[in-house]
Amino acid sequence: MPIGLITTDYYFMSPGPPYQWEIDYGNNENYEFEGNLYQLTVRRDEANVFVYLWSLVNPSYDLYPKELILPDGVTPQELSEISIQNMRTSENVAIAVALKNIGYEIETKGEGVAVVGLLDDSPVKNKLKKGDLLNSINNVQIFSATEFISTLRTYSIGETVSIGLIRVVDGVSEQLFIETTLIEHVEYKGEPMVGFLATTVNERFDFPFEVDIKTGNVGGPSAGLMMALNVYNNLIPQDITNSMVVAGTGTIEIDGSVGPVGGIKQKIIAAKRAGAELILVPVANFEEAKPFETDDTAIIAVESFDDALSVILQYSSR
Repeated sequence: MPIGLITTDYYFMSPGPPYQWEIDYGNNENYEFEGNLYQLTVRRDEANVFVYLWSLVNPSYDLYPKELILPDGVTPQELSEISIQNMRTSENVAIAVALKNIGYEIETKGEGVAVVGLLDDSPVKNKLKKGDLLNSINNVQIFSATEFISTLRTYSIGETVSIGLIRVVDGVSEQLFIETTLIEHVEYKGEPMVGFLATTVNERFDFPFEVDIKTGNVGGPSAGLMMALNVYNNLIPQDITNSMVVAGTGTIEIDGSVGPVGGIKQKIIAAKRAGAELILVPVANFEEAKPFETDDTAIIAVESFDDALSVILQYSSR
């Protein structure tokens, strides 16, 4: 193997292409719009020697130690599958948020949060096991990963929480509880986390009609906000963009709250390359994104879907 193709102990992150999702609404009436609501992406993969050296001199690339990206016991293939599953979950949550803001009643159900990997430095590394099914935080019942994250955000870094879980031991299911101190997220400054990868078991949404966002093999939850905005704009007669080029990023929870993402620098670079006049970012990522603002590109922090909608309408009406 040529020396340049030998892998290193690092992952790299670089700007990915902006997406304007193709969305299928079945037979339901929908509307095209003239502007753009781009979802921003990054490319993240194992760095070979060539890419590692290129990342040292190219400011649009960043390197991360492999242990920060790949939890203990998770293979690169499993990480990719988890990322795609997170995108599918994010897609359904985004559709639900958009439809709720139009006026539909949406019901969602899940069977708990499955642990699929544990970070090396996680305080629960010796408390949780791969396959555990989490179902509560401080006795508040949890049915999905989105509920887990939104509930976790009501606590602060350094606080201790009790997590309820079901663990199968010798074929018998046991209800257990563990206590853990919340630590700072490895990617999102100021955000609390426990320190594991999770997925929702059998999450189901009751939609009034078919909505299928063609996400392909793009993974991760950071497309949530922009998917919700795209669905919303397709289902109302008014074009909220008024022909503007808008780009953005941010996870979205079922209550419409917008959460932080990784690779914000790379995403801003991609947005500017696409000619974005307005870029929406989560509040937690704003300080890192703000230095990239210019007279031609406004960068605005948003906390929720409603915030994002208000900002777009404000700028597109100028």
